[in-house]
Amino acid sequence: MGTNTDAVLDIYAAFGRGDVADILDRLSDDIRWDEGLRPMQVPYLRAGSGKAHVLEFFQALSSTLEFTTFEPGAPCAAQDTVMVAVREAGRNLVTGLPLADDVTVHIWTFAPDGKVASFRHVGDFAIHEAAAGVGVSTTAPASR
Repeated sequence: MGTNTDAVLDIYAAFGRGDVADILDRLSDDIRWDEGLRPMQVPYLRAGSGKAHVLEFFQALSSTLEFTTFEPGAPCAAQDTVMVAVREAGRNLVTGLPLADDVTVHIWTFAPDGKVASFRHVGDFAIHEAAAGVGVSTTAPASR
């Protein structure tokens, strides 16, 4: 069995091949996906848990976004966590709008059994919202 870093690199390789089944096999059944992500109108950026949620993520991603650049950088690992800065750019397939070239950080946390227990994107999601043709809500909270 390899290291957590090896597992993350294998996941990126599977992503490059479009092998979602291989990715799902590397995840805990109750994986926490994008926990803490603010609500937004980008179909592939939604918090949830479980492999069914992750499958929905990949389905929404593939039907909404075409990457022209997806370049994982060198992994940074400590204990049960691996972080990777990923350069990405592309085009929203629904709107035709570009996804600006930017860097997103992926945070992978592993369970003792070597499976991914949680995954989180950290980045400027306004770029994804702009490509989707939506923006951050500016609605003020209701007054008392």
